Amino acid sequence: MADDLFCGMQKHHGGKYMRVNFKRSAQTDVNMKKKQPRTLQSTLNTIGILMFIGILIRWWTVPFAVSKDLQIYYNPDFQMKPSECKEFLAFVLCAASVYFSLVNVYFLGKTGKKLVYTVLVLLAVFNLYMMLALLAVATH
Repeated sequence: MADDLFCGMQKHHGGKYMRVNFKRSAQTDVNMKKKQPRTLQSTLNTIGILMFIGILIRWWTVPFAVSKDLQIYYNPDFQMKPSECKEFLAFVLCAASVYFSLVNVYFLGKTGKKLVYTVLVLLAVFNLYMMLALLAVATH
């Protein structure tokens, strides 16, 4: 075939053949880093980081309140005491470690997924048990 580009020739208008000269572009010599595609794991880790940073910001923003005439004021009664700060920080760090552990174990394979689902079911059962226990204590 005359129009076949693989033969290295191309038919010209006058019926003659012209040789095709392929040259390498100067841009191909540049070593460009390819962006890695965003995965669900990296998205969930980013969401977790933003979520726990937002929770930690609450530590400083709780003492600020809004009055009836929409004025922002500082209420020192809402400020956390040092013992409450330690408890709050311990809660946030434990919650963050559980979240990031579960997210990263989930992507290890089928075994990781089964383990994560098992842990989530156990957490749900434990939360229901604690809710009922606290309800029983509060009503007596």
